Amino acid sequence: MLDKCRLSIYDARVMIKRLFELFIGFRYLKSKKSQGFISFNTFLSVFMVFIGVFILVVVISVMNGFQSQIKDKIIDVDSHITVTKEFESNPSGFIYDEKLTQKIKSVNGVKSALPYFQGNGLLKIAGDIKPVILRGFGDIGNMPEQFQKFIKSENNKFDKSGEIFIGAEMANLHNIESGDVVELIVPRGKIGSDSMEPGIGRFKVKGFFKTGYYEYDTSLLFISLTDAQNLFGARGRVSGISIKTDDIYKINNYAQKLRDMIDFRYSVMTAEEKNGNLFYALKLEKLIMTVILFLVIVSAGFTIMGTLAMVVMEKRRTVGILKSLGATPQSIMTIFVMEGFLIGLAGSISGVICGLAFSLNLEAIIAFAEKVINHTGAFIFNFLNMGQFVSISLVPQNVYYIEGIPTQISPEFVAFIGSFAVFLSTLSAVFPAWHASRLNPVETIRYE
Repeated sequence: MLDKCRLSIYDARVMIKRLFELFIGFRYLKSKKSQGFISFNTFLSVFMVFIGVFILVVVISVMNGFQSQIKDKIIDVDSHITVTKEFESNPSGFIYDEKLTQKIKSVNGVKSALPYFQGNGLLKIAGDIKPVILRGFGDIGNMPEQFQKFIKSENNKFDKSGEIFIGAEMANLHNIESGDVVELIVPRGKIGSDSMEPGIGRFKVKGFFKTGYYEYDTSLLFISLTDAQNLFGARGRVSGISIKTDDIYKINNYAQKLRDMIDFRYSVMTAEEKNGNLFYALKLEKLIMTVILFLVIVSAGFTIMGTLAMVVMEKRRTVGILKSLGATPQSIMTIFVMEGFLIGLAGSISGVICGLAFSLNLEAIIAFAEKVINHTGAFIFNFLNMGQFVSISLVPQNVYYIEGIPTQISPEFVAFIGSFAVFLSTLSAVFPAWHASRLNPVETIRYE
């Protein structure tokens, strides 16, 4: 019982000691009364941590959202998994095998498997010629369910042969309206062969689609599979089989099942493998941005180190008094380490809160900024009689590929950023704290 009481008294003493050290560390954050509540150097240290954490949270949230949106758009429009002929050199694709499609559909997890034909061509309308990607999907009276949600017209299917769906952005750029007739020019036959000839077809614009992915909305065209085969001179042939699964996070597993069960002459590719260069570029960009912004936090650590070194010089007399009253070198060191910890904690918490708030309202903030800029620009142009002001978009689709600026917050990464900032701030305080703990009390009191 006596041992337990002694232990309790010891624990209480340790707790009081730590609270005292924390209190002194907090007091050292404050400047002299004549200089305000907080010293400029302390404020600068907190601000450096704040700005590093804030920018890192916002940028990584945007990068995550941007990467996720592009991946989702590509997968949504294209396919989760694509089956093509491994050794097929004919640009007109390979002979379609209905049995292969049924075999693919039998795999557990496969939601749909549709043959498609895809090729490059030229779109001619009103004297303009534009390179396009032409994709044949579905058939007369039918449109794949996976694509119907993008259709902006009331009628979302092919009623007859010779109809085409065009991206809404392409229609806006070239003033294409529903009911217009466009001309498509595509290559026929094997490239480099004597039989190579152009395929020409005229199609009526049935409607428009909008995926939200700028590159698709300005270059992709949809016609029926039969029309595509006839246009390219590839009757009975397809470019591949587009597969949708019930879980996009398991497509690698499904792809491996398909590789194990179908003929070796066929190639099975996931969406990530098919668009490997794009996805790799996005990951690399995210990594580089993360490293650069982490360096901002590291630079904040050096600022904290310099700040605490100045605090040690400023508080030499106080340190001497504390030592003369019985404070141990460990306690002195703990006081200054606590000061670094508090700086990091204040900067990290404020940076995380403001970063999350900014990320969650980023589109509204950008819209407001655009409104202010455009209204101000229009006023200046009118006032100075400089002509018509052209509205400015801070997030143009032709640059950023998708509509708006999507954000996706990763709680784990946000927690890591905040923890790392606090850890680095605390670590930056170790050397100044160690220097303070070695000060001679007699010399420090005499110093002032």
